[in-house]
Amino acid sequence: MSKPIDFTKVESLRRHMLLTQADMSVILSVSRMTYYSWVGGKPLRKNNEVKVKTTIKKLLSVMTKHGWPMPEICAMDQKGRRQRLLELLADEQ
Repeated sequence: MSKPIDFTKVESLRRHMLLTQADMSVILSVSRMTYYSWVGGKPLRKNNEVKVKTTIKKLLSVMTKHGWPMPEICAMDQKGRRQRLLELLADEQ
């Protein structure tokens, strides 16, 4: 049995990457309400658990490979920051 996702750690990662909860819902392709419920302790469906774990691995890869958040990312507005991250995540395929 796999270890459940600890959303306190996901939230720490989100804050470190300068993302909002709305950004995380977009990145994970779920509604904001779904993401908020996960943070609040609701269980994930198996297919969502796989998707979240895969995306978290990609986010960690972006942090290590690209030094996220680099200074130019810190200077961006929220929408630009999320768009740049989505581009980098697409490259992680």
